[in-house]
Amino acid sequence: MKKKAKDTIRRALPRSLSPHRILAGPLRGHTIVTSWHDYPAAILGRTERPLLKWFQKNVRTGETWLDVGAHFGYTAMFLSKMVGDSGRVFAFEPMISTAGCVAQTRKINGLAQLSVMPMALGQPEPFGTRVLPTTRGMADSTIGNASWHERISVARLDWLWPRICDSRSSIDGIKIDVQGMEIEVLRGMVVVLRQQAPKLAIELHRGVSRAELLGILAEAGYQGQGLPIEPLMGEREPQYADDRSYAFFPDRKTASSGLMLEQDRDRNASISVEQ
Repeated sequence: MKKKAKDTIRRALPRSLSPHRILAGPLRGHTIVTSWHDYPAAILGRTERPLLKWFQKNVRTGETWLDVGAHFGYTAMFLSKMVGDSGRVFAFEPMISTAGCVAQTRKINGLAQLSVMPMALGQPEPFGTRVLPTTRGMADSTIGNASWHERISVARLDWLWPRICDSRSSIDGIKIDVQGMEIEVLRGMVVVLRQQAPKLAIELHRGVSRAELLGILAEAGYQGQGLPIEPLMGEREPQYADDRSYAFFPDRKTASSGLMLEQDRDRNASISVEQ
């Protein structure tokens, strides 16, 4: 009932994309390019509050963070504020029109530390495209009957990162909110996760196998249990609920041994080629 009321109100709101001053919250006074129809909670400053609090505890000045599924850039703006001028934020948003809005937001707010990447992350070899349903400026694989679809560019992070990191390969954290494409995104970054061991904040969506997701993370050297960023009432053990974010941290011992094995394989391959 509540969702129906929100959808009815949303349909009546202006759809034009333009700069809006954020009215409240930790980004109050900053400007975001979006529309009242697509992202009213960002303009009001009432969105992603538990996630932003988690960022405040886990993001440091000078770090490098990836925002995978950046939408109109609200969390990318906050991450940019947290890492400061000496840090870096890479915002991955596959919807070209939405990525253009993030680029305008970057310029208006003077966020030189923010790089806008107009593509999705996934597991192609190494780059491809995919047709997905869209809504409110985002690609959303969980939609059943969408009125509009877009062909988006998709890259495997394991292939892409060495080509865009400018010799600064370290990644301190990754936020992932990809509307049901979590498995594909993680499978395409297993090597990067093993090598860099970043903190992860992942929003889970319906239809995504929790067992498969946790298995990929274990393969990449992460602890076997996530921590709820926005706990449900009485949630002591993670329930991995839909539309909730969970934090995952690397198991340093496992990640280190995995990296050593990988380096040994690379070294042996190099010796074999030389012989």
